[in-house]
This record gives sequence, structure tokens and C-alpha cells, in this order.
Amino acid sequence: MTAPGGHRASDAGRAGWRRALENGWLVLATPLLPALLAVLPRAAGGWGAWLLPLLAPATVYPAFARRVRERDYFAGWLLGLAWALLLSVGVVLLVAFAPAGARAVILNGEPYRREMFGWIATGVAPENSWQLFVPQHLSHLALFLLLTAASGGYLGLVLGATLVGYMSYFVGSFAVLCPHPVLAAIAAWVPWSVLRVLAFVLVGALFSRPLLVRRLWPFARLELELMALAASGLAADIVIKALSARGYGLLLRQMAHGAVGALYSGALRIPG
Repeated sequence: MTAPGGHRASDAGRAGWRRALENGWLVLATPLLPALLAVLPRAAGGWGAWLLPLLAPATVYPAFARRVRERDYFAGWLLGLAWALLLSVGVVLLVAFAPAGARAVILNGEPYRREMFGWIATGVAPENSWQLFVPQHLSHLALFLLLTAASGGYLGLVLGATLVGYMSYFVGSFAVLCPHPVLAAIAAWVPWSVLRVLAFVLVGALFSRPLLVRRLWPFARLELELMALAASGLAADIVIKALSARGYGLLLRQMAHGAVGALYSGALRIPG
């Protein structure tokens, strides 16, 4: 038997998804983009790795901008989350089935993979030190805010696509090493990174609005409450990462127990 509050929450969720996808079905094409672009890098004169982050927002931006103009932040947030999830799925599948193409098309994919594999294998990485990762998080947030406000959200999504792209490249690379790749892929999307994505999408929806509605400060109580919610998510990201990164790295190492050598060397040779 479901409580009345549960009914209200589920009804609101379904209504939010209907509004999010109204005139926004193009977002469902997002997982195809990494594979389509993977054939282009060599022909693009070395610029191929920039194509995915620059073009990926095109599948979501028109509908996302419309939701923000309408002040329907919940539907815009859901749409942004769907886009990020589908982009991640596309990158992970590309790593699994066409690793050479993934290596060529994902910006910063290999350096980030090596860093994360080293963290899992040795426990030594910025992941374990808040003095190192907090400045990086804050610089990403500042750049995201600047790009979002200056472009009505599009360039913020470009930065988001870059971050999701190389994190998903690591996730796919880790998953193919493990005996249970689907479970490994879910686990490799570490919980603090998921929190960061949730918060960044909300921040993007809020700070896209000034340019989209051509008002310097189009914010009222609703927006201020949502800003506080996003800030709490970003703070939780830092706290959870600081407290659990070391132990979570050990969990991931156990999941890849048969490939510790590859993790330790950081030199996994992806065929292709």
C-alpha cells in the first residue's frame, strides 16, 4: 500500500518526465554521437576529440532552454540528467566495442583513465586528498558558471560533455577489465561524481536563465532555494569524497582483482 505522499511524488515525477521530453525527443539520439564521431578524428586534422563536447549539447539544448525560459526547472533538470546519462552510456559502449575509436574521440580520456587506474591500484591520487581535489572542483565550478552565464547554458553543457566524456571513458575502461562489467560500470560511477552531476545540471538550469530571458537578475525565492539545494549537493560531493574515496578505491580494486597488474602499471593496452 503506497502512502499518499508517495503517490504525489511519483505523479510529480511522471509529470516532470512528460514535460521534459515534450519536444525534446532528440535527446534520445545522444548515445549515438560518440560512435558517429569516432570515425572522424583522423579526417578532422587533429580536432576530432573536440567534436563530441562541442556537438553533444545540440541534442538537448533547444528543449532544455525552453524549459528554463518557462521556469520549469524540474523538467529542465530531468532533461539534462537524461542527456548526461545517455551520453555516458554512449561513451561506455564505444569503449567496450570500439576502444580505438573511443581513445581517439574522447577528450582527456586516456590521461584520466591512467590517473584513476593508478588510484584504484595504489590508493595514491588526488582523489584521496581534499587539499588537491577541492581546488580542482572549485575551478571546474567557476568555469562552468562563467560559460553557462555567458552562453545561456550551451557552453556549460560543452564543459559538462567534456567531464562526462572522460569520466565515462574511465568507467568503460574499468568495466571491460572486470568479470561483471555491468556491475563494474555502475560502481565506477563513484557516488560523489554522481552527486556532482546532479548539482551541476541544476546549476546549469539556473544560471542559463539570465541570458535566455535577457534579464540580469531573473531570480526570486524559488531560484534562491534551488541554488541552496545545488550548493548542498556540491558540498556533499566534497565531504563524501573526502571521507570515502580511499575505501571506495579498495572496493573497485577488489572488483578488478584479476587485472591488478594492468591497473598498477596504468598502461592497459586497449586493442584496436
